[in-house]
Amino acid sequence: MDSKIDQALPTTRRGFLQLGLMGTATLALGSTVATLTGCATPLERDSTFKFLKPDDRALFAALIPQVLNKSFPGDLSDKSAMRRMLLSLDDLIYTLQYNNRHQMRMMFDALAMAPIRMIAGASWTDWEDMSPKQVNDFLIGWRDSSIQLKRMGYVSLTKLINISWYSQPESFASTGYPGPPVKIPTPVSPTLSSISSITTAEQS
Repeated sequence: MDSKIDQALPTTRRGFLQLGLMGTATLALGSTVATLTGCATPLERDSTFKFLKPDDRALFAALIPQVLNKSFPGDLSDKSAMRRMLLSLDDLIYTLQYNNRHQMRMMFDALAMAPIRMIAGASWTDWEDMSPKQVNDFLIGWRDSSIQLKRMGYVSLTKLINISWYSQPESFASTGYPGPPVKIPTPVSPTLSSISSITTAEQS
């Protein structure tokens, strides 16, 4: 991806969690229309995913290689990298508070619809069929938009992806993180009764 997309944007924890992307009205309209028309794909029964529907996963599958650029798939195998990332994203989003998950759902359902997607600055083409340049242009458009909510949306999506990526064990080395601490069992001091038993056994 163009290196300019890696430029940091000022953000706050509250702004990240609120995820106000194109305005609540636009998202609610897109989500409602998608639901009423049957355009929003349901979460599969017995799915290993708790939140991300097929359309959501297509969105992230398009965004992840562009956001992570040459870091992806890195030390992960090509076959497992995307699925592991999507499962990690699913877990991360599922831990958000209900209102934040609800706003995320509105955004995803809206971006699954071609008309709303075009209003948001993306291509009419489905996410899985977009070229890397089209996806990159969408991200840069949101990052450099004069609309603050779009800029917040860019920061939110890219942070979700980066958090999920660097939570993978294979990515620890690139950040200097040695991994979770290894728990060393605390030695158990012998009790008086155990010492007495040992002494008795030795004497016998």
